[in-house]
Amino acid sequence: MKELVKPLKTYKGYEIHPLIYPRGARDGGAAVRAADTGYEASVRIRRAPPAGEEATGESRVFRIEQTGSFENGGQARRACLLHAEKLIDGQIDGQTVADL
Repeated sequence: MKELVKPLKTYKGYEIHPLIYPRGARDGGAAVRAADTGYEASVRIRRAPPAGEEATGESRVFRIEQTGSFENGGQARRACLLHAEKLIDGQIDGQTVADL
């Protein structure tokens, strides 16, 4: 299957794909606007393919743990990039991308 979404960043041979979504709050059965509830984030990481080749390898999604929501998408995106870099560098206990 051809990858349609380009990674936001490539870091040390890994593609980083931030996944930003409105916080899942509901109010009386109606969805609350993201601007009112904030955003949550995860990051998908996989090995970057050699230049000129399609990405075909496995990926893994890591949720960005935070006590509250991110105020905006930019803040969530920056947190994804920082988390991914730390994860790739082996600085987060219990999470690894070494087997990708």
